[in-house]
Amino acid sequence: MNNNSKLCGDYVAGFVDGEGCFYLTYRSEMRHERAGSPTYFRWTPYFAINIRADDREILEKIKNLLNCGHIYLLKEGSMAHYIIQNMDDLFKKILPFFNKYPLRAKKRYDFELWSQALKIMYKHKKDKTRCTPAENQKLFAIRENMRAYKSKMTRGYKNSPNH
Repeated sequence: MNNNSKLCGDYVAGFVDGEGCFYLTYRSEMRHERAGSPTYFRWTPYFAINIRADDREILEKIKNLLNCGHIYLLKEGSMAHYIIQNMDDLFKKILPFFNKYPLRAKKRYDFELWSQALKIMYKHKKDKTRCTPAENQKLFAIRENMRAYKSKMTRGYKNSPNH
């Protein structure tokens, strides 16, 4: 690929269909100062692309196009990892990007679930409030649907007669 060439949005969406991943993680926190204190959940959405380190140039171009995120080398330099964790960047850049340039493969279902969760979390970030118990239940359900979807994809790939 020419070093000066820019990527188009449809190319990036196709690349993400194959190599990208939308994540939703959480950490539980319990206040121990008071008996019967509630458990709080700290939700973290992020978007990542992992590829071989010798293809890092494409990640640099994607990062330049999206204007956010960081690139790291993993596994003793054999893998390159592009990650976006900043909630504002996810909500204001990544969400609109994939709404404008939709994913075409099965990963679009993962994105749809992830974007529902992101909207819930962003509302609370903006308002500086915590998720309600009902919203936490919704986030757990979304996360489980995402995990089940990813598990089915992996099983299908491993059992594929072509591999």
